Amino acid sequence: RALVEEHIQANKGKAIFLCCRTVGSDKKNDPAVKMLQRHPDIAPWTLGVLTKCDDASRKKVKKVIDEQEPGTVKLRDHHGYVATMLAPLEGEAKDRVEAAAAELGYVPNAIARSLKSQRTNIIAAVVPSVGEYWQSVLTAFSKQLADRRQQLLLFSFSDPAQLEDVLTSLAQYRVDGVILASASIDAGRLARVGSQQLPLVAFNQPAASGLVPSVSVDNDLGMRRLAAHVVENGARRVAYIGGVAATSTDQTRYRGAAQALAQAGIACPYTESGGWAYEHGYGAARELVELGELPDAIMVAGDELAFGVIDALEDRGVSVPTEVMVTGFDGLPQASWAGYDLTTLTQPVELLVEQAIALLLGPSEPEPADIVVAGELRLGRTTKSSSIFESRKDHG
Repeated sequence: RALVEEHIQANKGKAIFLCCRTVGSDKKNDPAVKMLQRHPDIAPWTLGVLTKCDDASRKKVKKVIDEQEPGTVKLRDHHGYVATMLAPLEGEAKDRVEAAAAELGYVPNAIARSLKSQRTNIIAAVVPSVGEYWQSVLTAFSKQLADRRQQLLLFSFSDPAQLEDVLTSLAQYRVDGVILASASIDAGRLARVGSQQLPLVAFNQPAASGLVPSVSVDNDLGMRRLAAHVVENGARRVAYIGGVAATSTDQTRYRGAAQALAQAGIACPYTESGGWAYEHGYGAARELVELGELPDAIMVAGDELAFGVIDALEDRGVSVPTEVMVTGFDGLPQASWAGYDLTTLTQPVELLVEQAIALLLGPSEPEPADIVVAGELRLGRTTKSSSIFESRKDHG
């Protein structure tokens, strides 16, 4: 114990690493461990306790200990404890100790670490439980957070009515930040979550602008570019199939399309499909076909909806794009499949996620930051001009 005290005094302010090997005794009663836990001069210090193992494993640890650089303090007592204290532990020495710990299956206790650091390194994400788009977003968040030694904790919901329960559950966890990735979260809920003094970023939610930090694709501009494209390709009658009319994402996208078409003297009636999934798009397109007169182009609020629209049209003998052009929005991987080859607005998901994490983990700003990123127009077969549309352009 005197050696430990002397070592601590000689290395004040430096990181101390203690590696204990217990043999047949309760590690909680280790006098060296107890003393370190009480000592006020260790800031910061890391305590790693390796539990019982066989003699061969103990020899591996001892070999690492014995080969450390000069100045290392080694302790043994009659209980069979072996400990080393390193200040600091760096370079090759650190690599050898970490390798030995890995061989022995030692895993640090993240919960115990969080109690001391007051950080859990866990980021919560509130997202819808369905949708190809959100799956791609979650994958990107999980990968990029893992690269920063952060973990993703998922809170999902299948119905907007469940949001209140989800947000209540969120408050029970000690997370370091929150990603709100749902267009169903209204301004009131955003303000309530924002008041919980947690780092917060809204992802792809136009309603969040000015209320909380947010990152979004430019929904308005993206739809304007798609509208200009179908007009250029000869469309004179255009219909719009949206997802859920009450969501800010749907409203912003429809507004962009409608205003751009209005500038060309073209009306753009809106149809709500009731959701964002394939079956919602399929059902909405089927109803349009049953009404009789079809538009020249159908602009759709999302790719997954658009896939359903294309299949419903072709199942009823309507050729895409010869009779009706179709556009999407999002840039899902399936958009490039030969069966669809969809004209769409591709969202730069990796960049959006990168920007969101930077806002979340970076220093707080006095005013909520709003980052808006432009998407990229992907031209596919679903808007290729046919002879019908070409003649309309010639006589338009």
